[in-house]
Amino acid sequence: MEVKSIMINGVEDVVIISEAIDENRLSPTDCYIENHYSHISPGTELSRVYGLKPGATYPFRPGYCSVGKVLAKGDAVKSVDVGDFVLYSGAHSNYHIFDPEKSDGGIMYKLPADLPPKEAVCLVMCWIAMNGILVADVKVSDKVAIYGLGILGSILSILYHQAGVKVIGVDPVVARAKGLPLDFYVDNLEKPEEKILEYTAGIGVDIAVDASGTSQAICSAIQATRTYGQVILLGSPRVGLEIDVTPTFNAIHMKNLRVKGALNRLYPMKQPLGSITNIKESLDYLSELIKNKTIDINRFVSHTVKPEEAMSAYHGLMHDKEHYIGVIIDWKA
Repeated sequence: MEVKSIMINGVEDVVIISEAIDENRLSPTDCYIENHYSHISPGTELSRVYGLKPGATYPFRPGYCSVGKVLAKGDAVKSVDVGDFVLYSGAHSNYHIFDPEKSDGGIMYKLPADLPPKEAVCLVMCWIAMNGILVADVKVSDKVAIYGLGILGSILSILYHQAGVKVIGVDPVVARAKGLPLDFYVDNLEKPEEKILEYTAGIGVDIAVDASGTSQAICSAIQATRTYGQVILLGSPRVGLEIDVTPTFNAIHMKNLRVKGALNRLYPMKQPLGSITNIKESLDYLSELIKNKTIDINRFVSHTVKPEEAMSAYHGLMHDKEHYIGVIIDWKA
């Protein structure tokens, strides 16, 4: 089988490659999957396309959010059947021989029959966003500030709203806040903590989440958080920032703040002994939110493109944030 894939050869050098795979030689744990859709990660992929991550190497095969149909499987695969649609952590390609035990990310999730595949491909982004609340000690009536209202921060605002908290959004792109369940919005990034402190009568928020992946936002979030509060790092900073870190460290110490990392890959796919959270149950919950339109995927997908249009999609996500929110690649187009 001739497979078409997206490859990042270097900074702003995105190409389509072709390679052969033998779909008739599956290991016992392999699945042969015809990919229908894949979702572009606005963090990991943009950092590689535009050389934002120090020490990054090339070529790089991007993508880890795919939905496709199982065409064949090894004898040891029991969780899915031939003909099932699955969400899996496959790269941007039209076909995969996929073993979740060997993949980077390890997700393979059988889709509910009534969840459209094009909407389901956004489940990985929803799951990543969900990590911004899973690690938090949250209670009804808390005030939560979310820095960055891209797809992750926007979905996270819905999840926090579901938990009964007051949500403050921080993002310079005003259009992103439209339609979100926000109680307060800050579009001035000069010193957003001052607006947040003013809104909270000088007290600060109970929880501040960085969903922007910028060091400057993390420093502001720490200053905007109240004594004994929590700061959640959902984003992963990739661009250096030269600042005096003493005020930030002093605030963590003097306010007894808990600063928590929220990397999505630290949870198991299924429930082992001793684990309180797993990916499958989280995806089940998120699937229901998508089906009942609590999370309206149409709001978070601004563009659907062909594989050959990937570079234009990366350009839009990087340079036209007002119009580009989420991009799906249609492998059947």
